[in-house]
Amino acid sequence: MVINVCPAAVTSAPPDRIWRVLTTFERFGEWNDATFVSAEPPGPVKPGQKIHLAAPSLGRKWPVTIEVRDMDPQSRWIDLLVHLPFGVDNHEHLTLTETKEGDTLVRFN
Repeated sequence: MVINVCPAAVTSAPPDRIWRVLTTFERFGEWNDATFVSAEPPGPVKPGQKIHLAAPSLGRKWPVTIEVRDMDPQSRWIDLLVHLPFGVDNHEHLTLTETKEGDTLVRFN
C-alpha cells in the first residue's frame, strides 16, 4: 500500500538557516524525534551518505537509517529515503522556498 501525504509549513527563519539544519547530520535530532548515531561516510551531508539514528518509542530506541539520494543546495531541495522499523520506507523530497516576506515555506513531498 502506498500513502502519499504532503505536509507544508511556513517558518519565520530564513531558508539558509533551515538548510543548514537539514544538511548537518548532527542536527537531525532538531527536526526529527531521533538521536544521531553515525554517518557513513562521515562529513557534510551528500548524496550516497547514510545517516543512522535512534528513535525512542515504547520504552526502547529503534534504529532508523536515512539515505541521502540527491540534493541541490542552490535550489534548496534534498531527496531522502528513510528506513523505519518494521520494513517501513519513506521517500521524502524536502524543498525550501523563500516567501516574499523572507520567511521559508518548507514542504515534505
